[in-house]
Amino acid sequence: MCEANVYLLKNGREELFMEKVDRIIPGEDQNLFLESVFGERRVIKAAIREMELVHHRIIIEELAAESAGSGTEIWLDLDTDHGHFHEGEEVNLNLFKGYNMKANPEAVWIAPRVMVTGRTGERQADLHLHGHIGHVHLGSENDGLIQVYAHESGDQELYAKLLVEVGHHHHHDLQPIGLPLEILPCGYSHARMGENYEVQVLKDGKPLAGVTLRATYANTRNTDYAHNLITDEEGKARLFLTARGNYLFSVSHENIISTFTLVKSF
Repeated sequence: MCEANVYLLKNGREELFMEKVDRIIPGEDQNLFLESVFGERRVIKAAIREMELVHHRIIIEELAAESAGSGTEIWLDLDTDHGHFHEGEEVNLNLFKGYNMKANPEAVWIAPRVMVTGRTGERQADLHLHGHIGHVHLGSENDGLIQVYAHESGDQELYAKLLVEVGHHHHHDLQPIGLPLEILPCGYSHARMGENYEVQVLKDGKPLAGVTLRATYANTRNTDYAHNLITDEEGKARLFLTARGNYLFSVSHENIISTFTLVKSF
């Protein structure tokens, strides 16, 4: 038999939480989904501390509620649900200001601008601010893989970057666009749940090693970033994608906060 009893560790003591569990699935919000041979299902915010499968025992420990995260950053996202645009289609984006992919309705804009870089050079995009959301219009004459970035000056320099795919089958290496602090995908391909995704952090065009790269995902219930990665000697970090929807990477160094929105296929 492959099932095990699950015990919850509380104040140094083990309490029986669920009997004859034969399925455990980790969730994005640090939840564990448990299912028993009897069909009972339970979800708990906990971590596995010990597994004694020979003795059919699994010990878990409940995680404390997170403290609320804080900070201010900007990020770009597509104003469409299908992840890309067709040739000749009107390309519209949204610019947000807040934290952890949660827009702040009370955010105040300080003259942000949005720039588009592509094969024909760089141009400024049409940006209209409506409350706490900025609406970006790129028009319908776009083609290929476009890099778009936003910039806002203030107490901190805020940057945001996004790749916009117009058409299909754009698979090639990307070049940095020269932001003072930039998150660059290591090659371009359609990112999917259940796959690794690697990015590189650059400071003035050079790899930035040993910096914390945070990652979150759309519709997260976490109050703070779910993932904290450390860049290696090449400024690179890799994240295994386990949530549906888009991801946001964010890095802070000196007086700059820079984000990159990963648009996923699903």
